[in-house]
Amino acid sequence: MKISISTNNDNSAFILTPVDFSFSRLRGVTVFIKGLNNGILNDGHIKVPFDDSDINELYSRIIELFVKRWNCSIESDADSSSIITDAQEEAEKFELFAEKAFEIRNNSIVKEELKDFLGILDKNEFRRELKPFQLLAAYHLAFSQNACNFSVPGSGKTTTVLAAYELLRHIDDDKKRVDKLLVVGPLSAFLAWKNEFKECYGREPVCLEIRGGVKTAAIEDKLLRSSIEEELIIVSYGSLDGRRELLQRFVKNNHTMVVLDEAHRIKNVEDGVQSKAALSLSAYAKSRVVLTGTPAANSYIDLYNLYKFIWPANNIIGYSIIQLANMSKRDDDPRVPDLIRRISPFFIRVTKKDLKLPEPEHHPPCIIRMSSIQRTIYEAIEDMAISTFERTAVADIFRKSAFIRLRQAASNPRLLNKPIEKHLAENDIYIDIDIGELDDGINVDNKIMGLIKNYNEVPCKFEAAYNLTQKIIENGGKIIIWCEFIGTCIDLEDYLKSRAIRSEILFGGTSQEDREKIIIDFHSNSKLSVIIANPHAVGEAISLHLACHNALYLEQGFNAGVYMQSKDRIHRVGLQDDVVTNYYYFHAADSIDKIAYDRVMLKEGRMLDLIENEEIPLLSKNEDFMDDMEDDIKSLIRAYYERKKRNI
Repeated sequence: MKISISTNNDNSAFILTPVDFSFSRLRGVTVFIKGLNNGILNDGHIKVPFDDSDINELYSRIIELFVKRWNCSIESDADSSSIITDAQEEAEKFELFAEKAFEIRNNSIVKEELKDFLGILDKNEFRRELKPFQLLAAYHLAFSQNACNFSVPGSGKTTTVLAAYELLRHIDDDKKRVDKLLVVGPLSAFLAWKNEFKECYGREPVCLEIRGGVKTAAIEDKLLRSSIEEELIIVSYGSLDGRRELLQRFVKNNHTMVVLDEAHRIKNVEDGVQSKAALSLSAYAKSRVVLTGTPAANSYIDLYNLYKFIWPANNIIGYSIIQLANMSKRDDDPRVPDLIRRISPFFIRVTKKDLKLPEPEHHPPCIIRMSSIQRTIYEAIEDMAISTFERTAVADIFRKSAFIRLRQAASNPRLLNKPIEKHLAENDIYIDIDIGELDDGINVDNKIMGLIKNYNEVPCKFEAAYNLTQKIIENGGKIIIWCEFIGTCIDLEDYLKSRAIRSEILFGGTSQEDREKIIIDFHSNSKLSVIIANPHAVGEAISLHLACHNALYLEQGFNAGVYMQSKDRIHRVGLQDDVVTNYYYFHAADSIDKIAYDRVMLKEGRMLDLIENEEIPLLSKNEDFMDDMEDDIKSLIRAYYERKKRNI
């Protein structure tokens, strides 16, 4: 099937003319043509108006639809304007460009070109030596100018970006040259970017931070000068929309590389405020970078905004949001390989096994006996929880509440005196029903309630945590202690202080200034050897591996993703080959702790298999398994009755 393409007399639209077939017979043709900038099919001709659209992008979309989807051949009209010729040339250039980017991604590199790249890094300020996979990713990004890095946490994505930035700072081509770096990321990433910049360049960056509490007038004073001394601008996702126009002006007026760190935060394609604000910067950037270890956590739709950001004028994805949703619902959709082929030239992905890190030591769980009072409380809460789980008509929130109360009883019974809503809110779990009817999630007799209200023991795990911590400190080490409950973080800090061990807490309520101070002190101050942290609040964007090689899981939930993120805080690129990373686990004897541990290890194995072996791991394939509270409950009930049988 042949189609002739030209422009109309006033060069305001593409005109496509079917030559040897009745075009209107094609299924859905009207809908697809309307999707081309409100194109119209009339009297055997198709009119696609330019309006304010990017003409080259519009031409690429026409080629995508007619040539690649409907297998048509397009010929330019003999009298077509230079607009057609220019668009054709740009499309052909981009095809060749994408092919070269794909070759580089697959490590097919011209040695002389790589030598020039290394020469720029050696000749200028850049000081950090890159790992081979970082070098490849940096070179790929510098060549393609706009790319995604989907590597696992701990692979040095920040260093890779800074290396590419260094090359593009010294490139002769003014169309590609950059001299400002604008990073959009979570608050927890601010310190990491400043630290990595210092490590790579051997000096503190001239940096502007844009986040809550910083006045707009002060930001305007910095960003709207004719000459801007700041070379690193870091913006929180929460501040992006309110400063959108200001940042657009800055990016437009400067040679700027724009980086979206933890970019899965812009995946919302429907009504995402952060997504729209981030995408609004794209058109003005000289270079665009996307960083995330979970590119398609829920659906292939998650890729849509990422590629729209890096190539706003090219339809890289090639599929609609509806099509991407349908492709995510089945494992064998024949369109998925084509999707991967389309996006592959512009992403790099490093897996955990590619890092070749020294193997960590997972110590067998340490089983700790409860006191008689804690055991009495735990068994009463356990009976209550099992009864709740076995009542199938009970709402999920009550079952979740029973889960929480059982974990609290195993770890720190003092928490049973605190409202359940407080813990739910601390972990962003919001409910719209009153659970106070169940006495705040606890339905036990007066004797047990008396033990709970008057509980003043040191929890069984605290003494063991002190002994382990003291041993590590005496050997010159440091430790991070992970606690699921904020109350446990606070109580443990107080207990360690009473035993003359200083510790600091990192959780959602820790201010940005305090968080940065704690991390800096932990790395530089020999008197701070212990951080107590909540994995839900600080499981991403912080690196502790240069100072700390020990992690203790005092409390562990059933969420494998959160657990894996927390492990990566101390097991990352940059570890020396002879460093041993230790993971310790404390379990209250005969309790929920073992079930949580077993379930998380099972889930982690399944998730790692998916992440390590698929090009774009669609984690939602594991969603039912990873979040299956029903199977968690069944495991808990089974262990409960097995123990009861043993004790008869």
